[in-house]
Amino acid sequence: MFPMDHSIQDAEYAPELRDSDRLHTLYVVNDMLKQVEADGLNINLILPRVLNLSVQQLEAHEGSILVVNEALKVEYAWSTAENTQPGQAEEFLDTIMDNGVAGWVIRNHEPLIIHDTQNHERWLPRPGHSTSHEAWSVICTPFSVRNRIIGAITIHKPGKNQFDDSDLNLLTAISNQAASSIENARLYEASQRQLKISALLNEASRVINSSLDINEIMQSLLAQMNDFLNAEAISIALVDAQTNELVYQVAEGIGAKEIVGLRLPSNQGLSGWVMQHSEPALVADTRLDPRFHHLGDERTGYATLAMICAPMIFKGDVLGTIQAINPSDGTFTEEDLDVLVNLANIASTAIANAQQYARTVAAESRYISLFQDTVDPIILTDMRGRIVEANRRASDMLGYSRAELLHMSIQDLHPDTAVLPKAKKIRSDKVLMFQSKVRAKNAAPIPMEVYTKRTLHGDDQLLQWIHHDITEQVELEKMREDLTAMLFHDLQSPLGNVISSLELLAYEIPPESANSPLYAMLDIARRSSRRLETLIRSLLDINRLEAGQPITEQVRVNINYLVEEVIEIERPNFEQRRVHFANHLPDNLPQLYVEEDMIRRVLVNLINNALKYSSEDQTITLTGQVQAEQERLLISVCDQGKGIPKQYRESIFEKFERIQSKDSHAKGLGLGLAFCRLAVEAHNGRIWVDDAPSGGARFSFTLPLAQE
Repeated sequence: MFPMDHSIQDAEYAPELRDSDRLHTLYVVNDMLKQVEADGLNINLILPRVLNLSVQQLEAHEGSILVVNEALKVEYAWSTAENTQPGQAEEFLDTIMDNGVAGWVIRNHEPLIIHDTQNHERWLPRPGHSTSHEAWSVICTPFSVRNRIIGAITIHKPGKNQFDDSDLNLLTAISNQAASSIENARLYEASQRQLKISALLNEASRVINSSLDINEIMQSLLAQMNDFLNAEAISIALVDAQTNELVYQVAEGIGAKEIVGLRLPSNQGLSGWVMQHSEPALVADTRLDPRFHHLGDERTGYATLAMICAPMIFKGDVLGTIQAINPSDGTFTEEDLDVLVNLANIASTAIANAQQYARTVAAESRYISLFQDTVDPIILTDMRGRIVEANRRASDMLGYSRAELLHMSIQDLHPDTAVLPKAKKIRSDKVLMFQSKVRAKNAAPIPMEVYTKRTLHGDDQLLQWIHHDITEQVELEKMREDLTAMLFHDLQSPLGNVISSLELLAYEIPPESANSPLYAMLDIARRSSRRLETLIRSLLDINRLEAGQPITEQVRVNINYLVEEVIEIERPNFEQRRVHFANHLPDNLPQLYVEEDMIRRVLVNLINNALKYSSEDQTITLTGQVQAEQERLLISVCDQGKGIPKQYRESIFEKFERIQSKDSHAKGLGLGLAFCRLAVEAHNGRIWVDDAPSGGARFSFTLPLAQE
């Protein structure tokens, strides 16, 4: 702001002299503009010189200049008045642009003369100025560059009718002459400011992206922000994903120590609003913005007057916010907010990378801890089976040093098992489990249960082999199997005596007593004994087949005759349960080549199983179909019960596995279907379960046909 030069006194001039002086004024203006441009196009030099020269040449008292951008927002304002109150400046300028003289001139591209400010609606007296109670004269002309108005100059003089058309022409000439210089200076100032911002952002990007330490990144970011914004306080808050709160991590300026650690819910405060809406915000007066929350002020003891805040967004997710409060010059601009947004964009990628790096380091640390401290041996191999890592437990149990293991492959440890081809086929979300004897150094092979899965280490795919020592389980299982076999063999002889005695006793009962209760009780004992004998023989067969012993008593068997025998055996059960049986086997089917008693027990088990899950008046159906190409006979047993859920269709063929259901009253040990699977597979057949056409379960199995 330059004070007015009063060396030129008001006087009466002849018209010729006035015209000569004003022509001289234009030369002076031109020389002055050339000198200012030569000095570097400093707009803060051009504006006061143009204004003071205009005030002097028009013999006025004071004046002002406004320079606006394309959105008609005031970028620069200069006045010769010495009693302008800074606190009123911004609000008063907005009022002038909306309803005042300069605003009207700029919007209408026309000059304006006011002969009496007391009687003109567009004159807005500055608070405390004498024009509020005295008549003044005002003249205002626009600055025009290439048909675009960039501002206006306004000259004031006490008294009425102090300006005429010649004054208007002179001020218009001065405005036209100065407009280009003002625009060039404005553009130069903007370009210099943009260069400064670009340099700031470039330096910020270099510093921020030179580290993976999140605290170092945030401190560097604060330093870059403070260099440009000159705010009383700046801070960075990151989102806590678990609580959806903003947690203030670092801060500089007033209240910095107090604000760090503050947790702000996402639905509170201006920063919370920015986080929720993923949009930046500028608040010139926090007292007038309902989004502002005083939680931070209460904690720090300092008042927030103005604030800008920008979100840090990475791949659509808000990582946190950056905020600055109370600019040193009293006002935050849109340019300040743009700088903050650009800094937030730069920081978001760096912070996201630092967070990912921190998570990776923590996960790797946890993995290494688990890897080394687990009680089971763990070995990592590449996809070709070469060992790339092994934990301490692997070295301790197998007797090899880590260096020795790193020169071996997984096949060296499992020489009798083709483990690698199977492991390479497993999907990334599956686990391969198998049992193997692992070769140890200078010791007997160790029985192991091995769990294999794919895992990623950096960009490399590896196979993880977790070994679990099952030596004790194997020994216990062997003892149990030996004990079971011994018991079954020992049970066979007395059970055979019981069955023989019951048969002899049946011959001793007179025919006329066939319907007596005594005979019925005898019949129950005979059938129960046979069922017990069948169970013992099935258990012995299960042990024998699980041990890999082949079947040796295969003969040619007529399946139709075999089914009739089974129906006779099961007839009392059908009658007792009031369930129907439908035999849909075709007549004259080819003969089978099987162990007859074993397949008889398969049919008995499947029909018994269907009976357990059938209700009164339902039907169990037996069907058969020759598969000529495979030289097999397909046999199916269908019921009309509730069926077998898909998740159980594999496990029900395992020993001691039964479907647990609230409404199921079926009893048993879960050995019947296990025996069926082993018996069918021993004949190179296959057994499975699916949905029956009637809605129940359908158990199907295949058996070999006898050769012609």
